[in-house]
Amino acid sequence: MDSKQIIKKYIMPRAWVRVGGILCALILIATLAMGFVAMNQEVAEPVEFFPSETPTGTMAYIDVVGLSDWVYQYDDMVYYSVEDAQGYLYTVRLKDSQVKAMAAQQTYWNRETEYEPVPQPYHLVGYVQTTTDTMKENLSSAWAISVAEYDQYFGTLFLNCTTSVAAEKSAGWFVGALFSGLFALLCLVFQCRAASLSKKCLKVMEERCLLDKAAQQLENTEEHQVIGKNRGIMTRDFIFGRGTGAVVAYSDVIWAYQQNRRSNFVVTCSYLMVATPWMNAEGIVDMNNGDRDGHLATALMTISQHNPDALIGYNSANRKAAKAARKANN
Repeated sequence: MDSKQIIKKYIMPRAWVRVGGILCALILIATLAMGFVAMNQEVAEPVEFFPSETPTGTMAYIDVVGLSDWVYQYDDMVYYSVEDAQGYLYTVRLKDSQVKAMAAQQTYWNRETEYEPVPQPYHLVGYVQTTTDTMKENLSSAWAISVAEYDQYFGTLFLNCTTSVAAEKSAGWFVGALFSGLFALLCLVFQCRAASLSKKCLKVMEERCLLDKAAQQLENTEEHQVIGKNRGIMTRDFIFGRGTGAVVAYSDVIWAYQQNRRSNFVVTCSYLMVATPWMNAEGIVDMNNGDRDGHLATALMTISQHNPDALIGYNSANRKAAKAARKANN
C-alpha cells in the first residue's frame, strides 16, 4: 500500500458511512415508490357511517342536513357536530372549505322552529377514526354533558374529513422516506466534506514530498498521541483527523482553537479547528459527544509545543491575526 493510501485509510470516513448512505438512498427510493403506490391504490366505495360500528381506517359518509359552529379546536384540527335527516348526531373534523360549502346546513342547525325546510343533504365523506379520551372530555364539556352521555349521543368514532385512506397509508411511507433521505444526505455531506479536505491536504503534502514521512509516522504507533477514543492522532510532525479527511503539519498551523456545538446549552460535539496558509479554519478532529475529558485542550498544548508561533484559542485578536497571517502567506 503506498503512502497516500495508508494516510487515506485513516483520515477518510469509515466504509459504513458510504454503505449506510447508499442503503438509505435505496430505502428512500423504495419508500417513495411505495408511498406513491399507496396514494394511487383503488379504495373501496365509502360506506354509511355508524359511529359505534363502522371499522376504523375505512372511508364512510354522512348525508348532512345540519352543521354546528365549531365545538372543539386543537392546533389546526377543528371539530364540529353534524346532523342527518333522521336527527342522529355525529362528530366530524372539517376543513374551512367544507364548512363554507355547508352554509345552508349551518343555517338549518340554528333554526328557530322545527318547521324550517330541510336543506339538500351534503354528502360528506371522511376517514373513520376513534375518538380519543381527550377529545371526548373536551367535546362533552362543550356540550355540557358527561362522557357517558357523549358516547350515547355521538358514539365512539368520528369522521375525519380532512384526509383519506390513501393519504393515511402513504403518510407512513413518506415519513420513512424523509428520515432515510435525511440520513442519506448527512452521509453524503460528511463524505463529500472529508473528500474535499483530504484532497486539499494530500495535495499540499505531495507538493512538499511529505507523504512518505507522514505515512511512516502514522504507522509508528509507539510515538502516537491519540486524541480521545481514536478521534485523531498526533505524531512527531503531523495531526491526523480520523474520518475528517485532514492531515496537517504542525509547522503549517497558523491558528488552532476548540469549537463546541451546543443543544439546549449542553455541548453535543466538539471540534479541533485549525487554520493554515492554504486552508481556512476547518474542524480537523471531531469529538462526537463533546470533549468532557479535555482531550482537545491537550491537543492544543501539543500544537503550541511543536509550533510556538501558532495562535491558540478563539478570540477576536487571534481571529484578526490569523486572517492577516493567511493574507500575508497568500
